[in-house]
Amino acid sequence: MDVSAPAGKVASVVEHWLPRMEVAGIASAMAREVIARAGDWSGWLAAWSEEGERHAALAADAEARGWHLTAGAAYARAAACYHFGQFMAFEDPAAKEAAAARKCALYRRAAPLLDPPAEFLEVAVDGGTLRGYLRRPAGTGPQALALILPGSDSTKEEFPALEQVFLARGMATFALDGPGQGEGRSLGPLRPDITAELDRVAAVLRRRSDLDGRIALVGMAFGGFLALRAAAGLGWVAAVISVNGFADLGAFEPGLPQVYRDNLRFALGTPDVALRARDFSVAGLAGPRCPALVIHGGRDRIFPIAEAEASAAFCRGGVTLRILAEGNHVCNNIHWIYRPLMADWLRDVLDGRAAGSAVPAGPGPG
Repeated sequence: MDVSAPAGKVASVVEHWLPRMEVAGIASAMAREVIARAGDWSGWLAAWSEEGERHAALAADAEARGWHLTAGAAYARAAACYHFGQFMAFEDPAAKEAAAARKCALYRRAAPLLDPPAEFLEVAVDGGTLRGYLRRPAGTGPQALALILPGSDSTKEEFPALEQVFLARGMATFALDGPGQGEGRSLGPLRPDITAELDRVAAVLRRRSDLDGRIALVGMAFGGFLALRAAAGLGWVAAVISVNGFADLGAFEPGLPQVYRDNLRFALGTPDVALRARDFSVAGLAGPRCPALVIHGGRDRIFPIAEAEASAAFCRGGVTLRILAEGNHVCNNIHWIYRPLMADWLRDVLDGRAAGSAVPAGPGPG
């Protein structure tokens, strides 16, 4: 199969998400080889699962030899293979669920071997438990934290490379599966308002002596919307970043590509995407008063630029809007631009060098 011109659903998935696979730790050459091996969509999940097991075997061998960094990277890569195998595989729910479970198990093995390691945390919320991974940069003293929210089909296991841009600048990270995301599916489908759940998560994080109480929300795509909406109702949010998010899903839902509509039927838990999309809006709400950064790719073929402008207009605490003309959905095709941009902006906000005065440290444990 010529991966430069794949057919059917494979073509649509590759068109929208190949750069995302690459920035999640899957080398371009490997991704293209697996895609070619899959042939058509019927072979997609099996090909990626097979590749995941190949890297899991490499990881186990490295771990047995005491090569912990190599093992951690390989387990994380194996988890990424399973993630992208199942993320758009809606035809066989049991197979999708099994692949997602395998992804989580592999990343659990990766977590303590990463540099810096990832600490698995569970937080009780109404209706169940939310799970995430905390990573702290090397060095002394408590740190501020970037709380990373996935989108409609991404999960906490997708973000070790993204976390590095914050860790390298002295900030801790907490990648969370919110309600309806990844392991948060146990609480039901994706919901528009996760303010109460994030407040519960923050309460746990703010009690830790190794964090200084300052927490920023960082959201990707659907996560960008969730971050902005939650920041509007949470006084403790130090700053908020929305990358290729939106302000009103219902406003552009009719123009979504078919492959994304398939995704939303699963994520929203209903075949009537148009009806449910109306709930995902900031209309009538007062926007966040903390500093905000809104980033959007000019070539996003899923969420229109007008949604970035509406998101920026929603913010009331000082907002920076950056439209990156060459960027695709979530700007993963120019990750070397958007990722340092948001990490540098957040570091400046926390240190008082941009968007107003410094954000004071929180009260610490207690």
